[in-house]
Amino acid sequence: MKKLITLTSVFLLFALTTFAQKGKPFPTMEAETLTDKAITLPSAGKGKVTLIGVSYSKKSQDNLETWMQPIYDTFINPPKSDLFGSVSYDVNMYFVALARGIAKTAEKSIKGSMKKKIDKKLQPNIAIVMGEVKQHKKNLGLGDKADPYFYILSPEGKILHITYGKYSPSKMSAIESAVDEYMD
Repeated sequence: MKKLITLTSVFLLFALTTFAQKGKPFPTMEAETLTDKAITLPSAGKGKVTLIGVSYSKKSQDNLETWMQPIYDTFINPPKSDLFGSVSYDVNMYFVALARGIAKTAEKSIKGSMKKKIDKKLQPNIAIVMGEVKQHKKNLGLGDKADPYFYILSPEGKILHITYGKYSPSKMSAIESAVDEYMD
């Protein structure tokens, strides 16, 4: 029994140290945007703070959609002015869908379907990573398929903040605080 507890503890410690963690570099991912541009993350965001949203299942769609408008309103198209002097952020932003290794024809079908549903202004910010889903899940510490995951990266590609799940004002506030803290 003691061996089992020790072995379990060692495994958990190893597992926790291999996942993406605050202060560690974001793992490299090769992706293609909906505008057919090949990108490598996190280097595509180098030079600016970068927000990367990741999902790997259709089950996360509903929760991911709860983030779209708040992220758009905060980071892409903030109000020009308001009574409180709203902050304008100069950040890179990508939403990344991890897709299992599928045939190129299926990839085109997925992209075509996504292009029809997603505003053209957002398409350069939406990327698909094909294959290696298990490895990316492990590297990023992804858990529940129903959760989208959000990573705030420094201009050098180090993780400043991680959150996941359905949108909430407190989660958005924590993201904004991480961006503000780094940009100050």
